[in-house]
Amino acid sequence: MNKLGQKLDLIKQNLFPSPSPLDYVRRFWAESKIFRRVMMVTLVYLALRLALQGAVLAQVLSAGPVASETTLISNDLQIYLAAASRLQQQQDLYLQEALDRVAVFQYAPSFALALTPLLPIPFGLLALLATLLNIGAYILLYLWWGRIFTRLGLDRANQMLTWTLPVWLVFAAFWGDLSYLNIYIITSLICTWLIEAVLEERLGWSLVWVSLLLQTKPYLAFPLAIPLILGRPRFFFKLLILTIGAYGAITGATIGLMGPAYGWAQYLAYLRFLADMTANFPWRSPESGFLGYNHSVLQITFYWLGVSPGAARLATALKLLLLAPLAVVSLRHFLRPARCAGRSAPQLALSLAFALYAGALIWLDIVWEMTLGIVVFAYLLALLTTRPARIWAWVVFLPYALLDFWQVASFVVLGPAIISPDLYIWTDPSIYIPLVMGVILVFYGLLAKNLWDMLRVSTPVKVSATEPLHPVAG
Repeated sequence: MNKLGQKLDLIKQNLFPSPSPLDYVRRFWAESKIFRRVMMVTLVYLALRLALQGAVLAQVLSAGPVASETTLISNDLQIYLAAASRLQQQQDLYLQEALDRVAVFQYAPSFALALTPLLPIPFGLLALLATLLNIGAYILLYLWWGRIFTRLGLDRANQMLTWTLPVWLVFAAFWGDLSYLNIYIITSLICTWLIEAVLEERLGWSLVWVSLLLQTKPYLAFPLAIPLILGRPRFFFKLLILTIGAYGAITGATIGLMGPAYGWAQYLAYLRFLADMTANFPWRSPESGFLGYNHSVLQITFYWLGVSPGAARLATALKLLLLAPLAVVSLRHFLRPARCAGRSAPQLALSLAFALYAGALIWLDIVWEMTLGIVVFAYLLALLTTRPARIWAWVVFLPYALLDFWQVASFVVLGPAIISPDLYIWTDPSIYIPLVMGVILVFYGLLAKNLWDMLRVSTPVKVSATEPLHPVAG
């Protein structure tokens, strides 16, 4: 038993080197009365929220097999399984009559194929397993970023990760995913592993994680650009070539398993679906009465000016204008590269990663969430050196993070009347104000400014465990 304990301790130490995120939590709990009080209040809410989630899940378990793709509970999981069922029956995955709906299957055929072994399992059990998987992935997401900050020597970032733990526990994006059983939390964890593998230039693991992301959410492959900007072209091109080859191999294998004719037809339908998504999405115009949950630049422009080709062109121009600072600062760093792996210039590498993440969300036409925003928030609190900048980070992020609390409190006080027939919550401020895009733009601006400030440093400096996490003027 003693040897087994030693082996387990060794595994734990390798996975989460000391000090681990839990070490920080224990230390802050012992030393900070404010942290203890905030955590106690948050833990009470966590217990009540989990009880509510359990009651909802119990209803799903008692309902038996669920075939509808339109119910509120576990909606996304139903969509995934319905697509897997259609694949098994050799039916179209991308239904033409569903293109004007928000809730449709929108991932590669390989994702639907991967889910077909789950079809014989009762839906209620799958919903329970998916709930536990999402909770486990969220816990691991928190712990893994603590691991990354520790391995990179970013003690200040680990401290902020601990201070923001109460925000993690109430974060609306997590609770939304738990209700709809989407894959945002899971893909955010895979993206985290990709960022770590790219920063450490581990080619094999980078290839594994990026290959998984390309089957579901291709925009999360943004870490691939980091080595190129840092002046590591050999690693970048190796990974790029292998990624293209792996994607082709996965596509070919999927087509072969589905049947060549059917598989090829579904991949063509997938490409048409992606190309036509913007044209067929049910955009909300001024006549709609409120913005809704899609907070993309295009949707905001359509809501202000109406759905028209001119408004679409204006939205594209706005996106290009917004992304210009990132392009300029990335080009400057590319022309004056660090010429080292990301782990040797952690502040530069992580600032680039998070700025690219925000830039990808700005470019997208459908933006529901910023799940990794909770990580970016903690990182920015460690990075920013001025009080006004930190206040801006809190002011824009906290209302977004607390949306679930507001929705639940509204439902408890006002009842089901706050939910519209198309499942909007009338008391939810995010259907009137683009809170998500507000967070994206402010975080993007702060990160881009930091990247520009780092250009004043003649030589990228590795931040040690005792140094403050901010640019040092040269």
